[in-house]
Amino acid sequence: MIGYTMVGSKDLKRSGDFYDKVLGVVGAKRSMEGDNFIVWSVTPDQPSFSVCLPHDGNEASVGNGTMTAFNAMSPEQVQDIHAIAIENGATDEGEPGERSPGFYMAYFRDPDGNKFGAFNFTGEIG
Repeated sequence: MIGYTMVGSKDLKRSGDFYDKVLGVVGAKRSMEGDNFIVWSVTPDQPSFSVCLPHDGNEASVGNGTMTAFNAMSPEQVQDIHAIAIENGATDEGEPGERSPGFYMAYFRDPDGNKFGAFNFTGEIG
């Protein structure tokens, strides 16, 4: 059910270097990265791990930049998860949509303020 986890970072380069080494032990390699995030995976069908600079621009702290994402089986299921969350007291943190080619995502915060996402990945990692 869990697709990936993400933690915040104050220094993305330092975190990247650290996790390249630590996660290299289990065969994980960088599978995606951008200006504000890095993702490591072993295979596309296993959960992955990410670090990011918090989207809100504030300093990373425990919880800021941390998110759990649920792996959906289709973009429609991403939309359904997001809609049901909002209907049940969640706040919108990002409408469903394609974030990069083959990566469809939506974000929300549960009633306690915890950040979650739902995603469907149909692209190729690498």
